[in-house]
Amino acid sequence: MVSLSDILTKFKFERVLSNDTRTKLLYVLGQVDEQDCILSFERTQFETNAISTLAAHVDQRNIQDLVENNIYGWCTTALNSDDLDIRLKYIFPATDVHIAKYEAQPRVMLLETPAHYHDITLPYIKSIPSKRTQWVTNILEGSAEAERVIYHDRDPKTGFVVLPDMKWDGELETLYWVAIAMRSDILSLRSLNQHHLAFLKKLRETTYRLVQEKTGLSPHQLRLFVHYQPSYYHFHLHITAVSFSDAPGIFSGQAHLLDTVINNIELCADYYQKATIPFTIGSRHALFTEHTWH
Repeated sequence: MVSLSDILTKFKFERVLSNDTRTKLLYVLGQVDEQDCILSFERTQFETNAISTLAAHVDQRNIQDLVENNIYGWCTTALNSDDLDIRLKYIFPATDVHIAKYEAQPRVMLLETPAHYHDITLPYIKSIPSKRTQWVTNILEGSAEAERVIYHDRDPKTGFVVLPDMKWDGELETLYWVAIAMRSDILSLRSLNQHHLAFLKKLRETTYRLVQEKTGLSPHQLRLFVHYQPSYYHFHLHITAVSFSDAPGIFSGQAHLLDTVINNIELCADYYQKATIPFTIGSRHALFTEHTWH
């Protein structure tokens, strides 16, 4: 395993994958030891305990683009502060799938019938090397990120691990956790049927209890959902605060509320084997570029 220090020292910049000026999130592609590497840089939020002294920490010797007009004024400057203000993440070695995921690209909406799933999506899922989800196995086995785990039920059928999502900044109003199933036979939403209802309900109730115990947020303040298509095909649940109104991946065409999933299966035991499911995906994703969708 290459250390973060080695990655930063050896990183050779190639190109910008995406640069979101609204969220202040930048993804860049480079090379480390002649292998692809993705770095992300994200501006962090202001620390609550530092807000009262922000004005005193403005670097008044380094003010540029100053405009002053009547009661209004603005400029570009910096803060004299030791606060850490960049959240850095890396993926190494990065695959073509990772690069396509984080590279800015047009998105398309596809309608996946059960036939499309069996003829296109399922073969694609089965073609993905198991090493792509080794990091998931490491979490489930307790060999990685053990200190971040909030809850771990090791039952092979109904167990799961809960931990903060890497996208969470630690603030209550942007809460973002993830629950990952111990079992590996649930690939995605399409795998779910009446036999999984007990597991899904246990997942829902345990999640509600954990969040309330740890944060004080009630079930009415939470959004529980699964993605289709997911970023990795090992069943997992996203847990966010409702107040996180622009949380990544909550839009229609990707997020499916857990309550709705449970209700659909109760109405029709094999609902997700029969349904036509729309989803959005990048226009350079292999599911779109390598197949014809009618």
